[in-house]
Amino acid sequence: MLRERLGLLANRILNDDAFDDALAYLCTHISTAFKQEQRLVRALGDFGAFATVMCAAGIASVNGGQFTLAAVQAVVVPPGWASSRRTRALIDWLELENTAQRHPPGGDNRERPWSLNGWIISAIETLASTYRVAASPWKALPAMEAPAEGAIGTDALIDGVSWFLRHAQDLPFLSEEMRMFLGHAPGFPILLDLLSAAKTDACDATGCVFSRKATARAYGISRAHVTAILARAERLNILQRNGSRIVLSDPALQNVRRDLAYQLAFVVLWAEAVRTSPPSADAPESLSGRNGSSNPR
Repeated sequence: MLRERLGLLANRILNDDAFDDALAYLCTHISTAFKQEQRLVRALGDFGAFATVMCAAGIASVNGGQFTLAAVQAVVVPPGWASSRRTRALIDWLELENTAQRHPPGGDNRERPWSLNGWIISAIETLASTYRVAASPWKALPAMEAPAEGAIGTDALIDGVSWFLRHAQDLPFLSEEMRMFLGHAPGFPILLDLLSAAKTDACDATGCVFSRKATARAYGISRAHVTAILARAERLNILQRNGSRIVLSDPALQNVRRDLAYQLAFVVLWAEAVRTSPPSADAPESLSGRNGSSNPR
């Protein structure tokens, strides 16, 4: 039922005149967030890191602000999004960057309580707010709200992403293009940069100008890394490089637009579900049309 509802709404969004403006908003604000806080490239830049941090934030939201490595690993390790070693290393790095904190008692590191704070929480809230604003043409809530109400809406969306990760097998599959870019940090914002460039007046049949040097500097990565991402995309026929110009294939453009429409559709449906039945440990019944599973956070 959820897959069908998402599909219907995503198709409506795709065919809506407001979609191009929403897409432009996402492209601009998400890439800007990563460029302004380059530590996000490591913290959220690929899907494994994103799943780890967002799962931790979601678990903490319903457990007094705390999570454990064991609870996060139970979500992200079985589907292969991140290894146990990587989740530990990422949380340890976040602690070194003063945005994760461990709490007593000690003992088993997997069961030790942790919390997130500081710049990573601010960045997550910024990204969540960006999606809320982009999805606003298709929901009843206004895009901009009073600060207190806005904070609640953002927290609810973060909770929704956590639910999404635990129920990904029940949701539509991502396109090959999106999976490829999500597999390499910072693939997603680079993909949005390409999508944005493809919509400019300067883009023609020969492609659009895309500077690997400027991209590397903006995200704090090497030019070789940018080249490697583009080369892999070219091998998969997602794009074609022509000197300093890049041509995104028509199927790639269509598939990425579809994926982003599904993301916005999920934001809309989650917001509607929260308004009608606030979520507990699982999704509101109004989201899926049935009771959630018994999976714990």
